[in-house]
Amino acid sequence: MPASCIRLPWLVMPSFCRCRTMQGDRKREERFMSEKLRKGEEGAAWVAVPCWHNCGGRCLVKALVRDGEVLRMKTDDLHEDTWERPQARSCPMGHAMHQQVFGADRLKYPMKRKHYSPEEPHRELRGIDEWERISWDEAMDLFADALKKAKAESGNESIMYMNMINMEGYIGHVLSAFGGYFDTCGTQSTGTFNLANAQFGWAALWGNSNDRMDLENSEYIVLMGHNTAWCAFGNPSVYLKRAKEKGSKFVFVGPEYSETAGFTNALWIPVRPGTDTAFLLGIAYIMITKDVDGSYIDWDFLDRCTVGFDADHMPADAKTQENFKDYVLGAYDDTPKTPEWASEICGTPIELMEQFAEIISCKHDVSFHSNGAPARNKGAENYPQMLMTIAAMGGHYGKPGNSASNDQYYGAMNSGVIVDTPLGGTPAQFNNADNPVQKVVSMDLIWDAIVDGEYWDAGSNMLGMFGECPQMPHEVRRDTCDIKVLVSETNNYLTSQAHTNKGIEAFRKVDFVFASAYYMKLDAQYADVVVPVTTRWENHKGHLYSAMKDKENGYASRAPIPPQGESKSDRDIAVMLSERLGVDYDALNPKSDMQQWFDQIAATKVVGYNDDGTDMPVATVTQEDLDRYGLVGEPQEGLMSFEQYVDDGVFRLERAADDKFVNIAFKDFREDPEANPLPTTASGKLEIYCQAKSDWYDMVNGYSNGGTGVADYVKVSPLPKYLEAPLNYKESFVDWENKVKGPYPIQLTHAHYLRRAHTDCDNLPWLREALQNPIWLNKDDAAARGIKTGDTVRVFNDNGQFIRPASVTRTVMPGVIVIPHGAGARIDKETGLDISGADNMLTASNRTTTPFLNGWNTNLVQYEKYDGPVKLVPDCEMPQIIPLVEE
Repeated sequence: MPASCIRLPWLVMPSFCRCRTMQGDRKREERFMSEKLRKGEEGAAWVAVPCWHNCGGRCLVKALVRDGEVLRMKTDDLHEDTWERPQARSCPMGHAMHQQVFGADRLKYPMKRKHYSPEEPHRELRGIDEWERISWDEAMDLFADALKKAKAESGNESIMYMNMINMEGYIGHVLSAFGGYFDTCGTQSTGTFNLANAQFGWAALWGNSNDRMDLENSEYIVLMGHNTAWCAFGNPSVYLKRAKEKGSKFVFVGPEYSETAGFTNALWIPVRPGTDTAFLLGIAYIMITKDVDGSYIDWDFLDRCTVGFDADHMPADAKTQENFKDYVLGAYDDTPKTPEWASEICGTPIELMEQFAEIISCKHDVSFHSNGAPARNKGAENYPQMLMTIAAMGGHYGKPGNSASNDQYYGAMNSGVIVDTPLGGTPAQFNNADNPVQKVVSMDLIWDAIVDGEYWDAGSNMLGMFGECPQMPHEVRRDTCDIKVLVSETNNYLTSQAHTNKGIEAFRKVDFVFASAYYMKLDAQYADVVVPVTTRWENHKGHLYSAMKDKENGYASRAPIPPQGESKSDRDIAVMLSERLGVDYDALNPKSDMQQWFDQIAATKVVGYNDDGTDMPVATVTQEDLDRYGLVGEPQEGLMSFEQYVDDGVFRLERAADDKFVNIAFKDFREDPEANPLPTTASGKLEIYCQAKSDWYDMVNGYSNGGTGVADYVKVSPLPKYLEAPLNYKESFVDWENKVKGPYPIQLTHAHYLRRAHTDCDNLPWLREALQNPIWLNKDDAAARGIKTGDTVRVFNDNGQFIRPASVTRTVMPGVIVIPHGAGARIDKETGLDISGADNMLTASNRTTTPFLNGWNTNLVQYEKYDGPVKLVPDCEMPQIIPLVEE
């Protein structure tokens, strides 16, 4: 790939999305957002409503409501849109929320499969059976009876609650009180950033970058797989646009030239999926060998603030004498990590590697912003530490214009805390201490565990972030299981977890499957009993994702419409189940949903707002407010009235470039690391050699006490070494030395997409019409297969197959294809072809390199032009999945 072809114009972002990202077309938006009611809207009122999805952003959505009917929608028009106080404007999903609540496929009544009975469950008909309406009592009786039967015959460990430590769920708390359940866990979106990173100095799961007011001080902003426009909806793209206008230059590192790379006119550094560590090691080699008296490397920062770079700076707890510099130069394995070595693995032209090394050297102010994509790979265990190391070599910490972080999610490009909102939710949220069953399976192993009855158990990776629990990470052990009941509450694992076909096999093996849902998510399609749950437009409740947002915003909302059909809240469902299992749910969770809603809003505060450094609540709460809602609380003084906050729907703190809230990450540490040691590392410094990290991986991967490892789990060095992994680029060859490709020569990776929030919203016809779900193919690879844009393509491997329309482009590396993440499978019964482009039809289960790790971006496939019997229609013309037709 010649370097002259690397910098590209904006080729792939449709105008619909570009306008949203760039905040354009103001006059049209202002007309749309007018407060003035139109003819026929008399008596209606604008209400701030929740947009509750896990999309990576948080925005303001308002609905014009009259008598429980939503007439139209708008977004933030509360104040002028300025740099100091930008509006919280919604993305296409926010505008499509109306269809999520009122769509023809909205679930309104309890159902069971037509041919299901406890005596003859007909497991083989899951996913293809018809549905029949039943009463709530019948649905909950079937659920409770299945749980009781499983407990009596096989113990509570035969009940699997598909869960992530009760992030949002209610049923898990009930099951704990019933005697417990078999738990599940995984790194999910954050990949290896959710593992042993605090040990080397990155204590925050995400968000160690600087304040948005500092972005323009960066000469270069490096986006490591960070397609901000699609994975961090809302204001982060505005922040990048401002930095570009102020003169910052951009570099995008990844296998595709993304939409964010396009609108920032970024230099593209192409790197194959899963090879970022090799790429950065090649960069380190260039910096080490080209440095002359600090021309590339900030030796003062390395000397004062790090351990492990060279032999003179080894940490006291080191168990080996290996240091990073000598590893890079090949002292330990006779393999110098030269750019030639790296380029063969990662595919990056050497001249671009040399250019990148100069850009990130200590001569320039550089801000690194990674998202989770490079870390969602098998063998990416050392990527976070390697990114930390390369930034440390350039001294890019603790000063204006310099930072390095996993910067995905809601606070992207604006780290720190200003407006603080508690997580909201039940007393069991993020805590499994009440679950007596101490069995946990990593999400990558779920389906194999159910089908095979065996699995590797290393505890739960997420619990360590929130406190001690019985299921904390521990030495990996082989264990057995016999799952009888599957419970799907707030998740959709058949779509979101690896190897959908294996998941379907697992669903069809167990005795009973229960799902709660507001549309027919794939888990529900393969269940026996499905109950309809209310959306947040119908039920006031505290909610996790109200706390996931830009740090300058706080959000409040109302539930302005009645429950649709016979749908019930998660809490009501938990109460009904508790009554049947002999559990006192009010004792478990004494707060009503309305109380939790109120408490979350009332507790939202501006940190350090007052002159004396104390916090200030956003909402004033009066006794009249408490009486109005019939809730318990204490009056308080805030920045605005409670009713105004809930009516507006958003509080946004106005900023200034020199205000006291500007955050420079690691500032105090850089200035005096001895007086301000890092609290999570053994040395108090950034650890390029980190023994604690290696020891943690040894424990969960089977290498402690002389162990030789289990399954595909890797041995992880204290240094950020390159790791080989199953299904990586090298495995696409049957003969690596002679470069002979195997049957699956193409790497498949995923992109978060404006059409969906993970698996949610994919059912909405408006979004399906506005945003196609293509597969992006490299132009030369497609030409070799006779494929052009619009052709139907079959993508396949041993795990499954799907067909999708091709989008042929030079914005994807050769040997790589990109599919949008999160489509729900629609499998043709005759051919086994999925026609939706469900990415997890092709991902592999049980091949991860560390327990917990979701390595979705490491896949090998083949593709070809498809002219078979199954014909694709536009996604918006695919029939909606409506299990019950109302008369």
